[in-house]
Amino acid sequence: MLRIFIVSLFLAFTFQVQAQDKWSLQKCIDYALENNLQVKQSNLDVESADISLFGSKMSNLPSVNGNLGLNTSTGRTIDPFTNTINDRGINSQTAGISASVPLFDGFQRYNSIKRDQYGQLAAESDLKTIQNNVSLNVVTFYTNILFNKELLETAKLRLETTESQESRIEKQVEIGALAQADLLQIRQQKANDELEVVRAENNLNLSYLQLKQALQIPANQDFDIEIPELPEPNTGELMESSANVYQYALQNQPVIKAAEYRKESAFRSIGVARSRYYPSLSLNAGISTNYSDAAPAQFPVLGSENITITRPIGIVENTGQLVVTQDEIPSEFRENTYWNQLDFNQRRFVGLSLNIPIFNQFQVRNSVQQAIITKKRSDYQLTAAKNDLQQTIEQAYLDVKAAAKSYSALNNSFEASELSFKNAEQRLELGAIDAVQFTQIKNDFERVKSDLIRAKYDYIFKLKVLDFYQGKPLNF
Repeated sequence: MLRIFIVSLFLAFTFQVQAQDKWSLQKCIDYALENNLQVKQSNLDVESADISLFGSKMSNLPSVNGNLGLNTSTGRTIDPFTNTINDRGINSQTAGISASVPLFDGFQRYNSIKRDQYGQLAAESDLKTIQNNVSLNVVTFYTNILFNKELLETAKLRLETTESQESRIEKQVEIGALAQADLLQIRQQKANDELEVVRAENNLNLSYLQLKQALQIPANQDFDIEIPELPEPNTGELMESSANVYQYALQNQPVIKAAEYRKESAFRSIGVARSRYYPSLSLNAGISTNYSDAAPAQFPVLGSENITITRPIGIVENTGQLVVTQDEIPSEFRENTYWNQLDFNQRRFVGLSLNIPIFNQFQVRNSVQQAIITKKRSDYQLTAAKNDLQQTIEQAYLDVKAAAKSYSALNNSFEASELSFKNAEQRLELGAIDAVQFTQIKNDFERVKSDLIRAKYDYIFKLKVLDFYQGKPLNF
């Protein structure tokens, strides 16, 4: 008893895990959007556009650069401390930091930021377009599984019906109510029905494989989907006109948004190119210092007062009079240490730099012309995107109307065919018709039934596509 209990518990747990593994349509869509390689690549395009936009915005900040230098020279060379010529080896060091702020650049930075903003929006819209395409593919394959599942169930029921008819005909043949040919006919029909079951199973397996490939999961992975409760399609419900659907899609579809953003980005690129026609003005500032081992042992203290000293320079001949001169020298001196020298040699500067373009081998002109061509190309691409969208929606609208009519007509045909089939079953049991006639009526009924299932899912999917262009969620 304990073993039976454990086995039952294990089977129950396994069944529960398998039930939990069934994927809903939304789970399939979410998984595909997370793992699809095209989506991942498009995400990288968005990241790249973000970086470009960040770089354009940061171009408004100052550029700051530092420099360090270590030099050794021999022979006649200029001492960087005294700017005098020395005939000896000199070791020197230089250090500095400078900054530059662009004040005016012909609106190049402004247009660059705008261009990259629209470029980033276009990349995001491209990502949404790819996500929509991936979602539609998942819906297509998911619907195919539902369709093929129902076809398989129908094929199995058809086989069960034929097997039941075979059993009844065998009994009627045994009592002589029907001929042996009727039994052979029904057995041939049974073989055909078995073949249809195999075909339906293969089609179902293929639809599972297509969905797995869309989700990029291994073909041998256990996988099943949830079967949603699909209401019978209402072909009489009012639909938006194709013009209204197009107007809504025109304002909301990311493929149109991307084309519009690229058009604006191309327009801003013209401004970027034209900015090189204008002068550019920048503010520059910096501080630098240097050290030389040829500097004197002492140097004046910066800011100290000067004093006047008198020193002899010679004696006048004949009179013996002393000749003197007066010099002004700093009153305080500092020892020539490394840090004191760096402090003493500091130099600071602030200035404006104006760059005026005069002639550039027509490079700016060519850049502007290329930008204008790119702008015209983006105009055409936007027009083409709008035309494609309009044609797609008009085609989807006509497809829905045609699918609704087909489903409605097949529904009526199915009702008549079902009554004919039931009547044929009764007449077969009474011996009023033979197996050949019954098989023909049964085949007609099954064909209409299969066509009705196909029309049902065709209408559901095409209506879902039209709903997509109206911004409705892709779920059942």
